[in-house]
Amino acid sequence: MLSVALEPMTDAQFGEFIEVIVPPYVAERVQADHLSPEDAQRFVRDQQDRLLPDGRQTPGHQFLRIVTLDIPQCVGGVWLEIDSENKQGFLYNLTVFPQYRRRRYGSDALALVAELVRRAGCGTLGLNVFATNAAAVALYPKMGFSKVSSYMNKKLCELARHA
Repeated sequence: MLSVALEPMTDAQFGEFIEVIVPPYVAERVQADHLSPEDAQRFVRDQQDRLLPDGRQTPGHQFLRIVTLDIPQCVGGVWLEIDSENKQGFLYNLTVFPQYRRRRYGSDALALVAELVRRAGCGTLGLNVFATNAAAVALYPKMGFSKVSSYMNKKLCELARHA
């Protein structure tokens, strides 16, 4: 039995969610792409502007609260895009707040997201996960996801300075 439901976010909840998910994403970009914090912040801001030109109202994108069923409380959030034309869903972010982790809320929310995408007529649900996110890297294969590509990079900054 599922322990959570997904509910649409209000504009205020969307703003709070973005404030929660941006700092860890910036930190991941710093580490993964070998960027300065300022460059990573700029990258994330530009990416968000490109992906969400109309914010929460951007067509195809959904922002959902993860709410527990027993004592209704918000334990996290989801950013999902459903591309009806290409029949694909993409999960940009699934966050369970730290104090609620390890209680199946994430896996239950992921199951609901997959069902939502399937009901929208999509044949696939994609996502990206940083290699350093051990919990997600372990969870996704258990939930039926398989690796279809791998992105790698090598820090060359020191070499470029000597050229």
